[in-house]
Amino acid sequence: MKKFLFVLRSIGLTIVGVVIAVVVTSVLHKLFSLFLDPLPMADLAAADWSGRSELMNQYMLDNPSAVYTMLVAHAFGAGFAVYWSVRTAQVPSWRTHKGVKPFTGAIVLVALWVWGDLQNDLVNVPVGIFWTVVDVVTTLLVSLLAFLLAGGFRKHEGPASVTSDEDVYRG
Repeated sequence: MKKFLFVLRSIGLTIVGVVIAVVVTSVLHKLFSLFLDPLPMADLAAADWSGRSELMNQYMLDNPSAVYTMLVAHAFGAGFAVYWSVRTAQVPSWRTHKGVKPFTGAIVLVALWVWGDLQNDLVNVPVGIFWTVVDVVTTLLVSLLAFLLAGGFRKHEGPASVTSDEDVYRG
């Protein structure tokens, strides 16, 4: 039962992380949309892929800063989710007094987010291969920075950790 609850905790943390990423990205998109022309969502939904590409090319010509705001929104959404995931993973379980390794949740969140970026940038709102690559690389770099700032590479100690050399069992 403990293992099941531990797995359930990890899945729950990942789901909450994805929700955080979506909320942060949506808020940033809404904030940036105040300074841009509205995205023609009805036309994008009705068009085939080549039509969507043409619509996006024209939109990016009319709004040159739109792609940069997209990069910021997508990267910071993933970054906040990774930061939250790593900080939460360090909090030990109240029952086992063990925290989960922060790598797993962060990797799953970034993988899901990059997959979503690829879907969004290449299919739903096609911005082109170059900007998709820039978006993915920016997302990965900001997520790595968030992982580092959250202390993801630090060793995590529980309440029963060895704190001095005298207590170390040398077998």
